[in-house]
Amino acid sequence: MKKILTIALCFAMVLTLTLVYGDETAYSAAGSGDLTDGTYSVSAAGYSWMGMIYADVTIKDNALADFVVTEEHESYTGEVAQPAFDLMPERIIENQSLDTDAISGATVTSMAIKSCFAQAIEAAGGDSSEWYTEIEKKTDTVTLDGYDVIVVGMGGSGIMSYCAAADHGATVFGIETCAKLGGQSATTTGPMILGSKAEAFKDAQFPDMDEVYSTWIDYVGSEEKADIIYECVYNNGEYIDYFIDNFGFKFAGLIGSFEIAEWKELWTRYNSETRNVLGPNKTFQFDNAVAIAKAMNEKNDYMLELTADELIMDESGDVIGVHAVYYDGTEYEIYGDSVILATGGYIGNHEMVKTYLEGPTQTVAFTVSDGTGINMGISAGGATYMLAIDPMIHILQVPNMIRNDDLTPDQKAVLSAFALVADEKKVDINGKDLDPAITHYSDIPGYHYYVVYTQEQMDAFKAKGLTENFAGAMSFFLGQGGTIETGAPLEDLDEILEVGMKYNNIFKADSIAELAAIIGCDEAALSETLGGTETTYYAADCMSYAYATVGGLDVDVNMNVLREDGTPIENLYGVGQDSQGVCNVEGKPYTPWGGQAQAWTFVSGYLAGTSAAASFAD
Repeated sequence: MKKILTIALCFAMVLTLTLVYGDETAYSAAGSGDLTDGTYSVSAAGYSWMGMIYADVTIKDNALADFVVTEEHESYTGEVAQPAFDLMPERIIENQSLDTDAISGATVTSMAIKSCFAQAIEAAGGDSSEWYTEIEKKTDTVTLDGYDVIVVGMGGSGIMSYCAAADHGATVFGIETCAKLGGQSATTTGPMILGSKAEAFKDAQFPDMDEVYSTWIDYVGSEEKADIIYECVYNNGEYIDYFIDNFGFKFAGLIGSFEIAEWKELWTRYNSETRNVLGPNKTFQFDNAVAIAKAMNEKNDYMLELTADELIMDESGDVIGVHAVYYDGTEYEIYGDSVILATGGYIGNHEMVKTYLEGPTQTVAFTVSDGTGINMGISAGGATYMLAIDPMIHILQVPNMIRNDDLTPDQKAVLSAFALVADEKKVDINGKDLDPAITHYSDIPGYHYYVVYTQEQMDAFKAKGLTENFAGAMSFFLGQGGTIETGAPLEDLDEILEVGMKYNNIFKADSIAELAAIIGCDEAALSETLGGTETTYYAADCMSYAYATVGGLDVDVNMNVLREDGTPIENLYGVGQDSQGVCNVEGKPYTPWGGQAQAWTFVSGYLAGTSAAASFAD
């Protein structure tokens, strides 16, 4: 997989740097000593679990001059990395400093690019630690006012809100902390599309809506939010058809329910000619929709890399706008009649995760979704709803995937198989046998468990090979490209285990007491689980990977944020993962039938956008 990205250091850039730093010290602040001109081939592990980033970095006249990606695997594992390739090299070259901030939403890829530059500096005879000249932040404040609707977060639900509000006559401003549109929706498969009349689904045999509705109400065990669940079922297809017809969204195919076999055509997938391991590429659809909405009024606008941090309120405590900070330090005060919160939940907020969930998980999510919208809503007097619902989990893998070349793909597959295999001893975080009745990963205590092997088993694997039960032990979505061979001696097992221990995916213990200390469980409970046998043990950590959190703000059927007394905050709305708790219930996995979360993106976005626009019109 090749991607050529060339960013030349032109004369104008050199002139700019000279003006900034002075003629004699243009680059001396970045590093002392002369660098040897040349193009240096370097590599670094990025976000991708399929391979590393390889690049050629050119140094000329004691300056970072060019960056060319010669091979990368980030694109195969999602669309989140592209802004880092587009922006990070250019900014490092412009700044002549490794202190350049990572690109929001693509931090890991940004740090890999930074590492490539650092390696080139070292190869050219320099000291990369001297290339961290502080980048001065701006201190000015920009005021934008006169908007009818401000949307905080331009992921899926924020974009639907933006589009619906603009189409219904409102002037709209969008705020997005990442350097791209789409948020977590750009990693999903697609929505439930029950009752759609779109041409692509003209022959669909959708489940009976009454059955879906009653099943949903029975699942949550309450009719408290029946009006919202009604919208999610009976108007789901109508609202998605609206975005298909007016904003160019495209879907193809129908998928059956995960849980109810009779619901054979329940949800769909985004349609695209290209795809990555997480599904069809779809950022272009979000880009196109926002472009259509933006063109509806010359005042409509949005900004990427702009991070909202608080609501602006008047002396009466009414919401009148949003304060935000641009990546360069510029502060923005944006004033409008209504605010829609669409920041993606709180999976990136460690304190909130620790407080409301059973434990941390690994993620395939945007960790910029740090609870900002939920906390903004609370600051305005909003109540929360079902914050402690377990996160959205569909994937298991070792907790620390090896993204560099310390192991070959086949060795990585074996390492993962030790954690993912069926029919081996699985021990939960309490030192007990993992409950075999668990069918949802979110029900696993602490969201992870250990697969425990004895030294004798490992010796047998080395001499005779893995047994047949390892053949299908691969991760859904997070496979690393290798294959598993059973029945052949694992001559390199010691190397695999050593590297696995280096990355804290494998733990070795010489006694049950030592293993209990590693797991953090009661020694007596673990001893009983392991039959009291004292030997050397190896424990492979199997971790859940979450897409997003579910619980959030309490909202009504118009998506208005509700106060503790149930009254609506008239001009404040919550959508997407900032309010999906209203469709779910604590103590159970989020709605498990297939496509409900992404359908909520469309339903909540439509309802909030049209409600906010109608409020402005009134």
